[in-house]
Amino acid sequence: MIAPTFTPGPWRRVGHRTIAAGTGLDTLTVCEVFSGGVGLDQADGNEALIAVAPELYDAAAAVFGLIDSGFLTVGVLADDSPARVAACGLAIDALAALLAKVSGRTSA
Repeated sequence: MIAPTFTPGPWRRVGHRTIAAGTGLDTLTVCEVFSGGVGLDQADGNEALIAVAPELYDAAAAVFGLIDSGFLTVGVLADDSPARVAACGLAIDALAALLAKVSGRTSA
């Protein structure tokens, strides 16, 4: 897998539709989200999605690694091994938590 070239996370909301990484003097503005033409609700949703982009990347990379190694299978698990069932549950939980964060159902 190719290493990502984006600004390392975590990213966070730091002001009116501004996403930043780092802290203190090392704070770096990653982007600003504008609402022109898309409306406030959509702009807020875009901001929420962008703020968790590094976490989404990490979750997708982890799930990819599990599937690529053959530990997780698509569809019905090859067997009912507790380790496989637990890994599948962890993958689903990680993605569900991030999707909830993006949709605003949990605090960022």
